[in-house]
Amino acid sequence: MDEIGSLKVLGFEGWDGGSHLQVREVLSSHSVHRWDWVTRPARGWKWRLRTGGIELLDQAKMLGLLEEAPDVIFATSMVGELRSLLPRHFSGVPLVLYMHENQAAYPFRHHAHHERERDHQFAITNLLSILSADLVIWNSNWNLQSFCAAIDSLLSKSPDGLIKNAGERVRRRSVVACPPIQRPAQNSKVLHKSRVGRTCNRPPSPDEPVRIVWPHRWEHDKGPDTLLRLARYLRHRAPGCYRWTLLGEQYRQIPESIDRFLREFGNEIDHAGWIESREDYWNHLHRCDWVLSTARHEYFGIAVGEALLAGCLPWLPNRLSYPELVTKESLRLSPGRSDLATEEVREQLQQHLMRTDPSVATGVIDDHLHSVAGPQV
Repeated sequence: MDEIGSLKVLGFEGWDGGSHLQVREVLSSHSVHRWDWVTRPARGWKWRLRTGGIELLDQAKMLGLLEEAPDVIFATSMVGELRSLLPRHFSGVPLVLYMHENQAAYPFRHHAHHERERDHQFAITNLLSILSADLVIWNSNWNLQSFCAAIDSLLSKSPDGLIKNAGERVRRRSVVACPPIQRPAQNSKVLHKSRVGRTCNRPPSPDEPVRIVWPHRWEHDKGPDTLLRLARYLRHRAPGCYRWTLLGEQYRQIPESIDRFLREFGNEIDHAGWIESREDYWNHLHRCDWVLSTARHEYFGIAVGEALLAGCLPWLPNRLSYPELVTKESLRLSPGRSDLATEEVREQLQQHLMRTDPSVATGVIDDHLHSVAGPQV
């Protein structure tokens, strides 16, 4: 430990992109600890879980980061097995695992068919990493509980069935700490009135349409089929009164429902596609009135949290991690029930989101690192 209260932390990130990259940068910049990071680009996630530990430790050795043992090792869920590969003089260093996501509860396109062919080794890799860690930090209780339920179900299919209560063993070494979310540069208030003289409580009209942002990856697990159905419903209900912004990463193969959405609603779309500039990204969020999630799975919801911080009202399902991200009252909101967005509801949600403030959220994680390092450090 270099100074009172400051630990030397060696971090390993096998997927340095998207929310993983955001959390790493915010955590490093607000932490009281001194961080050295070893990272790999955000591609080939299956190979990251298979060989990421080897690749990252080889890289750490080339960087000279394995010569002196740190106070704490910090690895994320996309690293794979790490502990057994550490050099001998690292044997007494506590290892903290941060679970952005888990591979046991990830949904498939056609559940029954794909479940039979699913490669369960990735879920087992998660379990081995968890049980070899001194402390596991989950970004949401939903992430933790969904993994425990899924891993117990998976292990019950083992021919010998000797591994009992794995979920409970996971819980005993786990804590929940929400990730830090960087605030926009603009001085915006959560759930603002989107433009001067207007509010989301008004009826939509073609002259002043309601703007909705869908900020997710363009993949099946984010529910693009539900997005298409909702958009068709709103158009039928009030033609020309809603406009759309689709953000998030897209890949070579776009879901059919997204392709149909782009064709059917081309004249009602303000923007569709990935935005590289964070300033431009925040500007798009500021222009919108509502943030919509149709996700089939969400382990936390940083993109939704960012939209809320930019001023959007939440249109979210009452499931997954969303009951943790927002207040109970705000889960009742939708463009058809915007009258429920009272000032009290807005203030409660604003206070609730303070948990994700970079200084607050990073402080919680810092405290967990101190606790696992122990008084001898």
